[in-house]
Amino acid sequence: MKRIALGLIAAITIFATGCTKTGPQGPQGPTGNANVIGEDPFTVTVWSQNSGSNTWYANFSDGNFTDAVVNYGLVEIYKYWPGIGWTNLPDIDGVVSTVYNYGTNGFTISVLTTDGSATPHPGNTTFRVVVIPASLRQANPNANWKNYNETMRIMNEAKVTPVTYDVK
Repeated sequence: MKRIALGLIAAITIFATGCTKTGPQGPQGPTGNANVIGEDPFTVTVWSQNSGSNTWYANFSDGNFTDAVVNYGLVEIYKYWPGIGWTNLPDIDGVVSTVYNYGTNGFTISVLTTDGSATPHPGNTTFRVVVIPASLRQANPNANWKNYNETMRIMNEAKVTPVTYDVK
């Protein structure tokens, strides 16, 4: 029994100390932004209307909406109100709601009424999209991503460079 115990201790000692991690440290990687995409504000000037409903919508293709973002990240869309500033979607103004849905490769912004009444044409409306990967979301667990100013502060700290939004 003593031999088994000594043999086990010897094996554990050899295993624990037998492999060492040595070698030079690699070079510093480039300063990055954790793949956050801060897209420039864009204005929707053309809206489509669903036949038989009171919903206006605009569809957008966007390669930044990957499976990883859709499954583990975060997407925030903000609407600009002249004289007020940025608010996150969904945005409710009386009975008129502006909402969004997204999936791999794109998103849709919709405007509809909550009471079934006729939805007024949305007109020219400015939005901004922020695509946040899981890594930045986890690095900022207490962030209020619904707050435009806080999101922009975090993006600036992460050195995010806005990209021009390609509306298709």
